[in-house]
Amino acid sequence: MNFLENIDYRDPLFGIMIFIFLVGIISLFAYYWNYIVSKKRHQSFIKFMESFDYIGFDKEIKEFLALSPNPTPSILFMANMYQKGANYEKAIRLYATLLDYIKNPIDKIPILESLGNVYYKAGFPLRSKEIYLEILHHYPRSCKVLKSLISIYEELKLYQDALNALDCLEEIEGGTILHRHYLQTKILISNADNNQEKSKKLLMLLQKDVKLSRIILKYFKDFYPSLFWESIQNLHKEQILNVLDILWNLNPNELPNTPPNNKLLQDIFQAKGFYNLTPDSKSTFELEVLTLLHKNQNYKGDLKFQYLCTSCKANTPLPFETCPHCKELLTLQTLVFLKEKQDETRYSLL
Repeated sequence: MNFLENIDYRDPLFGIMIFIFLVGIISLFAYYWNYIVSKKRHQSFIKFMESFDYIGFDKEIKEFLALSPNPTPSILFMANMYQKGANYEKAIRLYATLLDYIKNPIDKIPILESLGNVYYKAGFPLRSKEIYLEILHHYPRSCKVLKSLISIYEELKLYQDALNALDCLEEIEGGTILHRHYLQTKILISNADNNQEKSKKLLMLLQKDVKLSRIILKYFKDFYPSLFWESIQNLHKEQILNVLDILWNLNPNELPNTPPNNKLLQDIFQAKGFYNLTPDSKSTFELEVLTLLHKNQNYKGDLKFQYLCTSCKANTPLPFETCPHCKELLTLQTLVFLKEKQDETRYSLL
């Protein structure tokens, strides 16, 4: 007591004691606060995992968990093998059992991510969406989970929800301009109203990013033919060749009344046999060969198409907006090949 009485309030020792006391109080408060938050997260995860009870837990794995000092890496390895082997039910059981075993909410997050991926691959996007939303509820700055959630929204055609999630991603890491324009385009196209304002907005988006040309031109072809021909004549040669499959599969009654002024378009429809042949050289080797075959009439030629992802260089037989291999957006390049024309009925997928 005498020690405290001898301390002057202006004494540096008094200030140090007050500082240590305040640091201790703040540390205790922070510890208590983190404990409450952790407990709430744990209870939230438990409540969330109750919805997975219908899949059941793997009894053998639960026994392994009880006996092994560090079972998590082994179970994750097994679950990954089952997932690669398309045995999704077994992989889901393993992840669910592991989630029930792990108590730390932070350690549950990568397991939940893996579980969401398995549900998505198994064909349950709604269940996968629930898992990703639960993760983001606790850890909203996870870019990886946000991207997965956006992909699911796009698959479910919930483009406005995808755009809202993209806003969060933009705040975290940026670089979402192309994706934003893509989602704005999909929102406009999915809107049932056909009016002049809608077509103006689509034209503005096409001017902002030519990578949207395939999506917008396909829509114009079906609903605004005059805008389709007006827009396609404003494209450069490489851009027109990238939608050559759309032009090649047009019917004669879909052509404009007045032949287009664009030479490449004229060459395409001459090679197709819709316009009279002219003696000038054609814009590409394939169109030149088809024109010569029309002249000689010994063989009938045709074009076939494949689609290359410029990001991962994978080929697919069908056009895509998001690469099915690397998931990159709007990386399609149309590849053109010559083939002998067969007498068969063709149904266009475009």
